[in-house]
Amino acid sequence: MKNNIFFWGAKYKAGIIYNLIQKKQLININKNLKVSFLFDPGLSKPTFNTKAKFSNKKIDLFKFLKKSNFFVTCIGNEYGKARYMISKKLEKKLTPLSIISKHSTISDVKNIGTGVQIFPNSILNENSTIGDYTILNTSSLVEHDCILGSGVHVMPGAVLGGNVVVKDFVMIGLNATILPNITIEEGAFIGAGSVVTKNVKKNEVVIGNPAKFIRKNKHTISIKFL
Repeated sequence: MKNNIFFWGAKYKAGIIYNLIQKKQLININKNLKVSFLFDPGLSKPTFNTKAKFSNKKIDLFKFLKKSNFFVTCIGNEYGKARYMISKKLEKKLTPLSIISKHSTISDVKNIGTGVQIFPNSILNENSTIGDYTILNTSSLVEHDCILGSGVHVMPGAVLGGNVVVKDFVMIGLNATILPNITIEEGAFIGAGSVVTKNVKKNEVVIGNPAKFIRKNKHTISIKFL
């Protein structure tokens, strides 16, 4: 059985996940697994030191996939829809890995989806759920009875009060606060430090305290390599 992990992406998030795997800081990764292949069509080389093989060429992509068993899609920020769609394509060839830090707090692992990334000091509290390929970044807090969809990214220090609903592909910025009983519709973007006091509509970008609408969000997606 192959023990190789394939990374889609070789920027800074990939570097963080790579180090967590190397240092055995995850709760669900077999210690015999190793990151062997990196692919990023937008880079000429990785942004971090690694012994893994790297390429940005499609011909190498399929060689990497053939030699691997597992994958992690290392795309963050506002690219949740791209992360989700690329991952669904990769699922046809490889098994997704969930990246869950030993230093995170999760009330019930049954409430997390496939391929999630849960970083150190993040908290997922009682009766809350997160969907496939969603990211809870460092020191983020999801309070009780929240429902997060797929491809969501909760940035470092962000706080979601109880009974918050976050639909697919939403990004919640650094140190943002979402008050209890708020619904954030699909594809919305919450600016850093914002305080969300009322529901946010689909694909809206909101910023400030209280958060106000400034424009519509556009999602950039390219899966031509797959």
